[in-house]
Amino acid sequence: MDTPQTKLIRPSSIRAAINLFAIFVAMYFSELASFSLSIDEEVASFRTDASIWIAQGRWGAYLIERFLIPNPVMPLLAPAIFGAGCVAAYLFVMDAIDKRELSIAEYACFVIFCAFPTWFFIVEFYSNIAAVGIGLAASAFAIWLINKKDIPAAGSRFLVAVAAGGFAISIYQSFAPAILVLGIAVCVLRARAGIERSLLKDLIRVGVLVAGSAVFYAVGNAIFKSFISQRSEYFESLFQPGFLFQHPMVVAGRVLEAIGGALGLDHGTYGVILWAVPLLLVLGGWTLFKESPRTKLLLPLAALVCLFIPFGVHALAAGIMPVRSLVGLPIAVWLFVYLAVTSNNARISIVSAILLGAVIFQIQVIQNYRQASSYLVDKHDTLLAAAIYDRLAATPGFDAKRSYALSVFGGLPFATNYPRPPSSTVGYSFFEWDGGNPWRITSYMKLLGYSNLNGPTDQQVDQTIVRLSAMPVWPAPGSLEIQGDVVVIRLGETPSYANQQALARVANR
Repeated sequence: MDTPQTKLIRPSSIRAAINLFAIFVAMYFSELASFSLSIDEEVASFRTDASIWIAQGRWGAYLIERFLIPNPVMPLLAPAIFGAGCVAAYLFVMDAIDKRELSIAEYACFVIFCAFPTWFFIVEFYSNIAAVGIGLAASAFAIWLINKKDIPAAGSRFLVAVAAGGFAISIYQSFAPAILVLGIAVCVLRARAGIERSLLKDLIRVGVLVAGSAVFYAVGNAIFKSFISQRSEYFESLFQPGFLFQHPMVVAGRVLEAIGGALGLDHGTYGVILWAVPLLLVLGGWTLFKESPRTKLLLPLAALVCLFIPFGVHALAAGIMPVRSLVGLPIAVWLFVYLAVTSNNARISIVSAILLGAVIFQIQVIQNYRQASSYLVDKHDTLLAAAIYDRLAATPGFDAKRSYALSVFGGLPFATNYPRPPSSTVGYSFFEWDGGNPWRITSYMKLLGYSNLNGPTDQQVDQTIVRLSAMPVWPAPGSLEIQGDVVVIRLGETPSYANQQALARVANR
């Protein structure tokens, strides 16, 4: 009889964990070996109150940041925790389908499980990724528990699974559909291997688990939110269910576009077309269809549904959600790839192995493109911050012992030939985000040691906006001035939304 403790200390599990983590390191080496900040992390680095996560309904992330990782913006450790979570999750899944000794095929498929490119859109945020790794492990643990019938006390075991699933959802709500996808995938693979005879009953059990986990999450969310008064306007703006009823065809078109982009059918999402992925999906689906008895056509149908479940939230969000929200998609793609590579048909298995090799290579290309873009924009921002401060220090009236507010007009885009995915912050400068946000810019500059610059008040913005709009654009002479305790700088031609509001307020006086 296996328990979580005995599974962890089993020699085969330890050996597999080491091998799997080595694969993770190979796929994420550039991420583990570097420290490139993404947008929002300049703010997270100074955060002392983690209750922002509660406002977003992510009370599990709050608990992790409050008691485990007080400042998650750090190199190496944060992505390493994500890697450990991926390894633990994969081992739970393999054990759930009775795979005690992993084959080369199963090791190779782990690359899809942990490094399908949608993961890169969340790995870029150090403040999120460690918690997401814990959430992934908790999700797989929940699925493992409901499938280990050799563990006694079935009622208690299911309650623990519900708590684990609810905690995963509390870390990131996208784990709700991810748990459903993972549960269906395990049911399909167990039925394919002949471990379970009643697929429908297993699927119902997974549905009950997801429902119970959602209730557990909702209760915890209500409790935690009762202690705070703040709200998350960004989070609340995502969901627009009314738009679905008003414009169903528009939403359907956006969802289909999102599916195509996430599966790599065009350049827009990753900068590379993952041409081998649809072929593997077809081969995996065909394998399951051919290997399933005619009375079990529910198997291919259940597997197919897995591909669409991660996009369910899109329908409630006007068809638009960040790519990083597709936590369940790597699991769904992994299912089809695993089916294809482990096919009983030798020809399909060989062709699938070759295609998997091509996908792994393309994933590395995508990852390296992203790292190149991150490295270059990091250099750009570091040098630009130094140039701005050097110009400021040479400006008449500057006092290094004095604090200044920074009022900014426009943003300075970072031009590069490397991909800058629209649903990502990779390749985007702190000096261009939000059209030039002085609070982001000053937070970033403080991280670099320029500690006497702060964001401006609305009154300071209104006092300087007219002058800013008439100044030359950086780096021209006169593009930076000191007006009392306010530093004004024009970084771009186009006013940001905040600049436009300030100009409107001044014009209406």
